[in-house]
Amino acid sequence: EAVYVRTSRLRKTSNYSNINFNPNNYEDGTTYTKFHPAIFGLEDRISLKKQFFPVPGLNIFTDGSKIEDKAGSAFCVMGEDTTKYEWMAQLSPFNTVFQAELLAIQEACLWASKTNQQIKVWADSESSLHSIASIDTKSPIAQQTQEILLK
Repeated sequence: EAVYVRTSRLRKTSNYSNINFNPNNYEDGTTYTKFHPAIFGLEDRISLKKQFFPVPGLNIFTDGSKIEDKAGSAFCVMGEDTTKYEWMAQLSPFNTVFQAELLAIQEACLWASKTNQQIKVWADSESSLHSIASIDTKSPIAQQTQEILLK
């Protein structure tokens, strides 16, 4: 626990059982809310309903995963049963499944924001969606995704 506190909170390099823990390898959680409640209007942009049918037009499907020490994120843009675009990234072994899922959603939203079309982004990570929908989230990835959605 001392190594965790030293690395994550004090942001200092630590060593335990000949394993180095560098604070730069870990997400630095934010400590404040970035948005005023009056401008935080994501209710109409994030749905937690369990809907399984794609909508007409473009749909983006996201996923993040971690197996052993390999983590990754990806999204796929589909239109009329055709793959229009794919994105994927291998993450650090220190990343969590939560971070991988959030990053996939963030990158999908960023891609969608550069088009002039209304696009539906599909994600199977309820915890990630709750984090993005919460004004009090401490996750930097979720906050960056909020910024993209609120533009």
